[in-house]
Amino acid sequence: MAEKQAARTAGIDVPTLVFAATGIAAVALLPFIRVRPNRIAEGTARLLLDSDPAAAVCLLALWGAAGVAALLARAERARAGVVMLLSIAAPLAAVVAAGLVTASAVGSSSIARASLAAGFWTTSILGYASFLSSSSRAGLGQGLLRRVLGFSVPVIIGALLFTGFLDAVSVMREWAVQKTVFLAETVNHLVLSGTAVLAGGVLGILVGVLSLRSRGFRRVSFFVLNIVQTIPSLALFGLLILPLAALSRRFPILHEWGISGIGRAPAIIALSFYAMLPIARNTFTALSQVPASARDAGQGMGMTRGQLLARVEVPLALPVLLAGVRTATVQSIGNTVVTALIGAGGLGVFIFQGLGQYAADMILLGTLPVIVMAVAADMLMGGLVRAVTPKPLRTAA
Repeated sequence: MAEKQAARTAGIDVPTLVFAATGIAAVALLPFIRVRPNRIAEGTARLLLDSDPAAAVCLLALWGAAGVAALLARAERARAGVVMLLSIAAPLAAVVAAGLVTASAVGSSSIARASLAAGFWTTSILGYASFLSSSSRAGLGQGLLRRVLGFSVPVIIGALLFTGFLDAVSVMREWAVQKTVFLAETVNHLVLSGTAVLAGGVLGILVGVLSLRSRGFRRVSFFVLNIVQTIPSLALFGLLILPLAALSRRFPILHEWGISGIGRAPAIIALSFYAMLPIARNTFTALSQVPASARDAGQGMGMTRGQLLARVEVPLALPVLLAGVRTATVQSIGNTVVTALIGAGGLGVFIFQGLGQYAADMILLGTLPVIVMAVAADMLMGGLVRAVTPKPLRTAA
């Protein structure tokens, strides 16, 4: 039945047609790069058709072929497979074109900058969005082919970065200047967000378990955590500055340990509070959904309350619990950016310095790694959630 459904002829593939038309317009009409005499000057925008006509024709041909495939009445699964290949080729071709045109634009100048403009970003995002859409229609789900094609983009980009092909892109020039500081702040960013998730995870799981035991504790704890979630991060940092500063003055040993009104201490405390709610909520929800029959069986075997929690309830609740940790991890990586404003460091240092200096390249230097970290953490945690989920439930999901 599935084979017959995959083999049936289909009408016009409207999503792919929209992606293709938008991609053609982006290549033809939007500036692909912006060339500036230095890092803060305004510069001039250039179309890909003007900078490298051959690369522009290649991209237009890819989008045109995808549009033609969308119009053909062929087997839906086969057509979606063709569109997948064309869609994943578009961002790769855009990256290669970016390396070529930026190198040609800046030449041997050490201060000139060639940054990627709207045409590049639109083409890349549209290509990946079209790939996800077509792979879903092809019925690949999380299949091996979809994973291989999806990972081909970051792998090839990584190879191009390693070989120096993209060194002329302005972000890479900024990275070359800031390399030592960048690596140190990246490690600092990971430490801050990781510590917050670890502390928030321990406290969140404890709150979730206690909330299951006591309705009064549940009401108070979730009320407080929900209030904390509504407080903007900067405001929460401000609320922590005064008490922490007072404590460090009252107890000098705290100051020796690095606990003060600014720096890592308020950052980790605030980030831990933000991480607690999704973990506590998922822990409570998961434990409350454990079948009563499983608890009765454990009690019938003579298990204590602690043994029942460790051997029965937690293993059954683990997939949902880890889903809360997944959410908290992604949130923490993003929220850590703001901690740079109170002296805690992290990749937010480059973002706020770039904003202050009107240097878009420095902003991207801080923003892009945060996005990569968040996506990578989400994928890793998603794989862990699937690994601990029983196979029948995983297949149903």
